[in-house]
Amino acid sequence: MTRRARGLSLAIAAGAALLPVLLPHPFVLTIATQAAIWALLAASWDLLSGYTGQISFGHAGFFALGAYAAAAATKHADISPWLGLLIGATIAAAVGLLTGFPALRLRGHYLALVTLGLAEIIRLVAQNWMALTGGPFGIHDFRSFSGLPAAALAYRQAMYGVVVAIVAVSIAVMYLLCERTDAGKAFRAIREDEVLAQTLGINTTRYKLLAFAVSSGFAGLAGGLYAYYVQLVSPSVASAATTSLVIGMAVFGGLGTLWGPVLGALLLYGLYEGLRFVGVVYNLVAVGLVIMVFVIYFPRGLAGIRRSA
Repeated sequence: MTRRARGLSLAIAAGAALLPVLLPHPFVLTIATQAAIWALLAASWDLLSGYTGQISFGHAGFFALGAYAAAAATKHADISPWLGLLIGATIAAAVGLLTGFPALRLRGHYLALVTLGLAEIIRLVAQNWMALTGGPFGIHDFRSFSGLPAAALAYRQAMYGVVVAIVAVSIAVMYLLCERTDAGKAFRAIREDEVLAQTLGINTTRYKLLAFAVSSGFAGLAGGLYAYYVQLVSPSVASAATTSLVIGMAVFGGLGTLWGPVLGALLLYGLYEGLRFVGVVYNLVAVGLVIMVFVIYFPRGLAGIRRSA
């Protein structure tokens, strides 16, 4: 990590720690909490697509799997939310691993289409499996971590602390994996030239499956956090719009880094919520235009601004 990236990471961490004290307002805490969840989802997508070069349009599906599994475990089996998070992440990682096997022979847009199809299958199952998922009405009325009323400021503050702590640890684990291990070197080698990586003796099958499993597992963890915070999971979480927004956040921040997608998610989600007063359609259009203009002039994202200058 460069000195600039390290300084930015420390600034984000300090701001996150001080936010409940400086701005103890339910609306601000809600935006900040959900932005942190989106940051984890964007970083998980970047691990697979930015670091390893395996383009996925199906991360909304893994996000939804984690959300539904966690919510269903708590509502139907009265399982602790902490264990529910683990169940959601594990199921998402397992499905990601299984997806990786048939996708090993695919690259580029072919792989993207397979993952997009998977997300749509997950959405349709959630839409129609009334007994488990609640169908179009989703799963609701399940307990969360603190047990406080949803409208209470204390609940928002407690959930903010839980979410930020889990997101910070998760991103730190991904950073260590991608930047401090041989697996991270293998990921980047596969991204740059998979055939050359195989020639150099790298087991590309093993590392691609690892990337699929880890990336989808953290996406599922983000889904579980979303479920316990919002306390409602509906089929819309598996929509293509979710994946599109995640990809936009990662590209906006800069692919092949972890702090880039995190910063991109925080800024874009803040912009999205800040423009909510103009309407759901128009604020999505505004976010899309910002991403388009930014990518045209800064194709490497926020992480590449200094290099481009």
